[in-house]
Amino acid sequence: MKPKYEDNATLLFTDTESLCYLAETKDIYAHTKDDCYLFDSSDYLEDHALFSSTNKKVLWEMKDELSGEVAQEFVKLKAKMYSLQISSQ
Repeated sequence: MKPKYEDNATLLFTDTESLCYLAETKDIYAHTKDDCYLFDSSDYLEDHALFSSTNKKVLWEMKDELSGEVAQEFVKLKAKMYSLQISSQ
């Protein structure tokens, strides 16, 4: 994340086998397009620009756990106790 976003990426929290980042960019999907081979985007809607079943359920590939939805707000109280407010684009 740091090589791509420099100081515009912040690690919000970690969980078992997960990292949650805030990446400050105008269009995260445009930035992700060049690196889509690293992602399992099989849970996106089929008409989403980044949808692909190539890495479906492949271990160690990154995954957008929100499946194209956008987190508007984040609150973390302690380990394993956090909340994301989600809204569709």
